[in-house]
Amino acid sequence: MKKVKLFLIRFIAIFIIMSAMPIFMTGCIGSKPPRYTIAETDEQIESETVYGRESTDTKQAADQKTIVVSSESVLKTVPNLVNIIVAVITEKPSSAESVNENTIAAQGVISAISNLGISDIKIETQGFNLNPLYNYVENMPPSIYAYRTVSSLKITTESLEKIGDIIAIAIESGANEISSINYDLSESLKKETKSRALSIAVKDADLKAEAIAEAMAADIVEIFSVNEKGTSFTNPVYYMKKEGYGEAMAADVASPEILPQEIEVRSEVEVVYIFR
Repeated sequence: MKKVKLFLIRFIAIFIIMSAMPIFMTGCIGSKPPRYTIAETDEQIESETVYGRESTDTKQAADQKTIVVSSESVLKTVPNLVNIIVAVITEKPSSAESVNENTIAAQGVISAISNLGISDIKIETQGFNLNPLYNYVENMPPSIYAYRTVSSLKITTESLEKIGDIIAIAIESGANEISSINYDLSESLKKETKSRALSIAVKDADLKAEAIAEAMAADIVEIFSVNEKGTSFTNPVYYMKKEGYGEAMAADVASPEILPQEIEVRSEVEVVYIFR
């Protein structure tokens, strides 16, 4: 009887120990880490951009729902600046004679133009070249027969009505080549015209985007980005030449009538719109 009771006591003790071991082992080895819950919020992360406040939703929408529009505007405007290139060309047997005669003639041209009384006129040297001229005879080495000197002057003014007078006085005083007449815009007018062209291009992009969105039964939410792709100016250039190379020039030259053409201004933009 005692043996039976002892057996039962041992059996119950072993059962209790075996039942407690999983709990004991779990506590010793380690338990599953607690679950942390991040509180949900309706607030959106926002940041300031050049186009306004940009949200997380905006960034996500930009990857999937965008309309990209390219637009170009074309403006024509009357120039208010002119660059005239005139040249004095001399040919003499020696380089010294050629340079000396050319220098005197160029100084005469500069002085005559300066005395026209145009307040905003600017005269600067565009180039100066001295080159030998060769005779080529069959079976003979080339020989120098003269030297040519070329002085190029750039005359700039906003007094467009004086273009004819400038050309006439330049020829009378010794210039024997009118290389080009190039119309342009002053810096202030160029900036103003560029701004107008860009504004028209952006407005045209808006119209295109609205038409596309309407066709898709969608609504444009906001502008995601604007990229200025460039602005170009197409300047009219006249080329005219009167070569004398040492020949006597007419004492009186009538002022030619030069009417300026309009300058073409092109601006191109690319605009990205977000729609829903």
